[in-house]
Amino acid sequence: ATDPQLGLPALDSTGNELPDKRVTITSTAYPTKDKDGNPLETEFGLSVFKDYQTVTLQEMPEKAPMGQLPRSVEMILEHDLVDRMKPGDRVQITGVFRALATASSGQTSTSGVFKTVVLVNDVKILGRDSSGLVFDTEDIRMIRSLGKRKDILDILGRSICPSIHGHDVIKKALALQLLSGCEKNLKNGTHLRGDINILMVGDPSTAKSQLLRAAMSISPLAISTTGKGS
Repeated sequence: ATDPQLGLPALDSTGNELPDKRVTITSTAYPTKDKDGNPLETEFGLSVFKDYQTVTLQEMPEKAPMGQLPRSVEMILEHDLVDRMKPGDRVQITGVFRALATASSGQTSTSGVFKTVVLVNDVKILGRDSSGLVFDTEDIRMIRSLGKRKDILDILGRSICPSIHGHDVIKKALALQLLSGCEKNLKNGTHLRGDINILMVGDPSTAKSQLLRAAMSISPLAISTTGKGS
């Protein structure tokens, strides 16, 4: 803490130098005692609450350095900025890039490694392909007619990456993965997710990556990642 006018250390009322302030992030643990150890009781009627969200912003894959995974940074959103974006949206963020001290409770110094976050002030949606789809009457009529055909899975399989010959079973599996399954809640309380996972194993140069890229181009919120860092 320094005097902004003279550049001298700031002093308190007794003439002692004020220590430098360390910016830290508010703990997520709900306080139960004050600094003197007295128990705290929450008055919900007098409390003030605000929306709070922590998200991770990832670099666009096409702009990532060659041979490296896209970099990411953690962001903090508050108030009306919460839930402004969904996973996979391409956004432009305006905010304050800040380093936070990582000292544990009771410690007066840090390890020298600081956690960095972005305190978001504004969110601008650059692209949300899933909400930009426009269907005319002819498209809806074609979709309904295809849905009544018994060979619809074969048609969808042939439509995925038609430039690659063969791999009919794999293409059908990718079509089913893109469409996902049915979410189920059993009577005993068990929850079954409708998501479908695929493990694709094969020799080199057998169009594995090309098929995955074709599936990624169909799904508007898909993200491609490769390498051991994934």
